[in-house]
Amino acid sequence: MKVVVFDMDGTLIRESSWELLHLYFHADEEKVHMNKQLYFSGAIDYETWMEKDITLWNSPTLDDIRKGLKSYTLEPYTEMVINHLKAHEITPCIVSSGIDILAEDIGKRLGIESKLIIANKITIGPGSLKGICNVEPYQKDVSVRQLSHNLSIPLHEFAAVGDAAPDVSLFKEVALKCAYNPKDNVITKAADFVLNDLRQLLDFC
Repeated sequence: MKVVVFDMDGTLIRESSWELLHLYFHADEEKVHMNKQLYFSGAIDYETWMEKDITLWNSPTLDDIRKGLKSYTLEPYTEMVINHLKAHEITPCIVSSGIDILAEDIGKRLGIESKLIIANKITIGPGSLKGICNVEPYQKDVSVRQLSHNLSIPLHEFAAVGDAAPDVSLFKEVALKCAYNPKDNVITKAADFVLNDLRQLLDFC
């Protein structure tokens, strides 16, 4: 493998970036659940879900968002695994339907270039924050193809690591599919290998 694409929430970090912010801003749990149900029922698209969740945070600034995302926890051995991959000329990337501010922060910590990170954006709109969907959770294969094009590396030299059903789309066109501490049977069935420890990835890369 020449490239490994990682999901972020639940894979590189223990938490969900969205849940970190819901907790930090004390979002109404019932409304959080209602927005989630609207998306999974097909009533709204992902960008609308983002914007509905943002309205539950009582008009924060981007600095507030950054503060709310600081309490994430890297999964065990993440830094060691990323360093090993880079030392062996394997390129680590991040594709996440989480928030770009956190993905960029993790990228800096792990030494992953920003051009190798694709995530959803929170930006300043007219008078308020706005969500921009760059990665639809069930269409991560679009981002993987984009990385393949940008890096000029074919997809048969790509591996992917994810933890939940949406990451099956991360697996769609790569050669090596790894489920890390899988959250459901859907991703377990789609994976070539199940990892209980990120270091196990190094057996295949």
